[in-house]
Amino acid sequence: MRYEKLRFLILDFKQSFLYSWNYGGQKMNDFLRMCLNIITQIGPYLVVLLLLKYLVNLQQKRAKEREEEQKKGIIRTHYTIKTEKFLVVAFIVGTIFFACCTAMSLREKEDMFVICIFGIFFLVGISGIVNMVMWKLEVNGDEITWRSTFGKKRTFRFGDITYCERKKGSVRVYVNGEKLFTIDSNIDKEEFMEDIERRRIPVKSYWTNQHKKNRK
Repeated sequence: MRYEKLRFLILDFKQSFLYSWNYGGQKMNDFLRMCLNIITQIGPYLVVLLLLKYLVNLQQKRAKEREEEQKKGIIRTHYTIKTEKFLVVAFIVGTIFFACCTAMSLREKEDMFVICIFGIFFLVGISGIVNMVMWKLEVNGDEITWRSTFGKKRTFRFGDITYCERKKGSVRVYVNGEKLFTIDSNIDKEEFMEDIERRRIPVKSYWTNQHKKNRK
């Protein structure tokens, strides 16, 4: 008798547990689905804001460190300018995401327009990663070594720079009268620009130059 009662209690508990699990699980699935939708819609904007905030804080920190060094009479003569590592990592993650989206679209035989959009974002991500990894500017005293996106290297001196041109947050550098490269807005270039100003190399505005050219 005791065995039968215990067996009955166990079976009853099992049925109650399965009912609660199925009913509660459905509610949990709905809740998780809602949370996932919110994260999917808001997440990218939060990530971008956090990356921008981190970049601004990092540039402010470096500017403060340079200011302290200048007060002490310390001027660095050897430094490297390139894309921040965390931006490279963010681009890699984004590119992997769009690669997965492209592969899933092909597998599910989605509309060609959708596949093309994901494919374009994937290719843009690849080109962005290559540019971020390869592009580099190294300053060693008066000598400057620039490496392009495609690995091409060129060495010149500050005296060879004709002038620099500011366009929004980016800076175009002209060597012997011809544009050699552009330092993008997402790259910390303040140390290089301080060297430019110290050597009294002209820094012009892109829009002012364009206005003068149009008047001619």
